[in-house]
Amino acid sequence: MVSRRLDVVSYLGSQVLFQNMPEAELQRIAAASCVRRVQRGTEIFAAGDECEDLYLVVDGLVKLYAKGPNGHEKVIEVVGAGSCVTEALLFNDQPHSVNASALVDVQMVEVPKDVLMTELNRSPEMALRFITDLSRRFAGLVRDIEALTLHSGIKRVVDYLVHSPDVGQVPASQRDATVSLPASKGTIASLLSVTPEHFSRILHELQANGLIAVNRRQIHIPDVQRLACYG
Repeated sequence: MVSRRLDVVSYLGSQVLFQNMPEAELQRIAAASCVRRVQRGTEIFAAGDECEDLYLVVDGLVKLYAKGPNGHEKVIEVVGAGSCVTEALLFNDQPHSVNASALVDVQMVEVPKDVLMTELNRSPEMALRFITDLSRRFAGLVRDIEALTLHSGIKRVVDYLVHSPDVGQVPASQRDATVSLPASKGTIASLLSVTPEHFSRILHELQANGLIAVNRRQIHIPDVQRLACYG
């Protein structure tokens, strides 16, 4: 990946977990951190590996997934720019429970766990931000479990599209929106716990009913509210 040199201090200061931290604290964390560039398809860590760092995704997409004995993968989460990975493991000595790989070329900032723990002990405000972030992630996982157990496959796909960040950026007065799938349809299907074939059938059904128009990874929604009421 070709990119200009990252100013780690400025980058950390722009992230929610580190906002409003004194410059001296940011400098200490940045001095111990490193910028890592990972090519598409590269494994970042595997289930069972020791958790030694917090990974902040600067750009790109990281796939978190479980792998069964037969090699079958279940995507747990797709983490994009501005998000972080492994923060839940900072507070215990457990190894990684999932695998992580780069869906596209990725640039990350790796912050050593021991450095973060030292700063968290010094800063109650920083510790509170981490707790808030963990609560948000936990609530998201609860919603995912609820969707898997209570909602049909088509409802999960509809909810995924309707609650996409692309839709969230559209003014409330605007009825239509276009969603750009952040990863392949196979990856999104696994994330939503449907087979790729089922995912394709659902998209075809939605398209046949005039609820979406599909062009590769671009999905245009003529009427977001109408789609939200489907399924």
